[in-house]
Amino acid sequence: MVNPPGMFRRVQEVGMTDELMKAAVATWATKDLPARLDVTTTAKLLGFAEHDIQVLMSSGKLVPLGDPAPNAPKWFAAVEVIRLATDPDWLHKATREISKYWRHKRERRQSGDTRSHLVCAHGGVVVNHSLP
Repeated sequence: MVNPPGMFRRVQEVGMTDELMKAAVATWATKDLPARLDVTTTAKLLGFAEHDIQVLMSSGKLVPLGDPAPNAPKWFAAVEVIRLATDPDWLHKATREISKYWRHKRERRQSGDTRSHLVCAHGGVVVNHSLP
């Protein structure tokens, strides 16, 4: 199997060991996954709903490849998604982030605030006034 140039350097930057890398590549190969995954496949592998992927991206827990425009399709590296799917600490934090987002959304709805809000990674809130 030939590995893409720079793959191991990128993997070492995110702290993946050679053993974990081999396991991720083996999983990737057995699942017949492409190198880039769309939102649907990413959500399925991580065990989240598709609409939760946007929340994970906004909170900084999941980073798409490249620098996509807000309305562009998002792509994720398969080996990174597999690594995240096998990391219980990341899954715990991501699940808490999703729960926090939906709890705040319910609270806003119950309080009568109908504006769309999205909590950013730095704790700020982005308000979209264009929605009713």
